[in-house]
Amino acid sequence: MGGAGILGGAGFLLWWRAGGGVVVAWRPPKGKCPLRCSCSKDSALCEGSPDLPVSFSPNLLSLSFVRTGVTQLKAGSFLRIPSLHLLLFTSNSFSVIEDDAFAGLSHLQYLFIEDNEIGSISKNALRGLRSLTHLSLANNHLEALPRFLFRGLETLTHVDLRGNPFQCDCRVLWLLQWMPTVNASVGTGACAGPAALSHMQLRHLDPETFKCRAIGGGLSRWGAGLTPCRAFSRRGKTLSKQPCLPEPQFSHL
Repeated sequence: MGGAGILGGAGFLLWWRAGGGVVVAWRPPKGKCPLRCSCSKDSALCEGSPDLPVSFSPNLLSLSFVRTGVTQLKAGSFLRIPSLHLLLFTSNSFSVIEDDAFAGLSHLQYLFIEDNEIGSISKNALRGLRSLTHLSLANNHLEALPRFLFRGLETLTHVDLRGNPFQCDCRVLWLLQWMPTVNASVGTGACAGPAALSHMQLRHLDPETFKCRAIGGGLSRWGAGLTPCRAFSRRGKTLSKQPCLPEPQFSHL
């Protein structure tokens, strides 16, 4: 997925992503364009906007937000621009992505949400993105991802989750089980915790050795109904035995 940057000069703006193969050029604004945005016929780049602009052309294909004041992505945020093929967020301050945040974007192929402050993403946030091929949630504050987050995303070929402080307890078990089942390149990065697993690559964990189950059907914290969860390397060595927060679907494990 690589880095990103903005180049200016000769009357145009150029957005580039090193190694990502995505290049979008913006020429001087023509016609209606939201404040703090640069627009062309089918592309727009918004930098420093205090909120999420909505007055774009319904035929817009590419939209990027850099350093905006948006605090969360709410349901239906992009219903007015259903033709989008590329949507990028970088260096923004929002921390929450709600269910159906990208509803109506059935043509979206590239979704990059990188270097933001996201600590929470709803399990149905990506629902309806049936054309999505490239997804990046890299370099945010995600400690775990909700189970079934990628359900229905049958066209994915690249997923980048690197740079997040994942807690490698029972909350990541579903992710470890999902990765071998998809025809997609998945970058997961390293565990941030528990301490015994710190800095270990997620791909080196063996999901078959996790011991997780819920008691009483609840998701209360350790000490109020959950068993410890043990994680092992693929060599069979015990790496940790830490309290965890498994989802109810783990009750059969």
